[in-house]
Amino acid sequence: MSELLARYSQREKMIVLAALLVMVVIGLHSLVIEPYQMRIVELQEELEQQRADLEWMRSAVANMPSVSIAPDTVEIDGTLANFVDQAVRSQGLDSKLKQMSPVGTDEIRMRYTDVDFNQLISFIARVNASGLDVKDVRISPGEIPGIVDSNIVLMRRP
Repeated sequence: MSELLARYSQREKMIVLAALLVMVVIGLHSLVIEPYQMRIVELQEELEQQRADLEWMRSAVANMPSVSIAPDTVEIDGTLANFVDQAVRSQGLDSKLKQMSPVGTDEIRMRYTDVDFNQLISFIARVNASGLDVKDVRISPGEIPGIVDSNIVLMRRP
């Protein structure tokens, strides 16, 4: 290598040195600086997206129904089927309820089709606050976003 450099004139050595310096600067920029800057931008965008998601979640929580009835103070008068039927009608879900069948005296099974997810969750929260526990819930998405089919089993609290 030194033999090769010895053959070059002073001017050619300076040109090779300048080219080497330019290559080192370009390599440093493309292999270190630019990836670092791109990662910073990606992290800032991800942080902004997460902040937007958090803000949306906070607004969704604010819109959720609040439960003001204490679960232990409510008693179910009459049959469980009548109580649940009244709750279904009061929530406006009677047209979406396709099947309701008692399982013994302490459980009831319901099947909904094409029901609004938020309305279904509100119904579940209401009956839960009224003294029923959710034993089983199966929710499957419908063809329209936000519309679901579900099977629910509710039971009296012991």
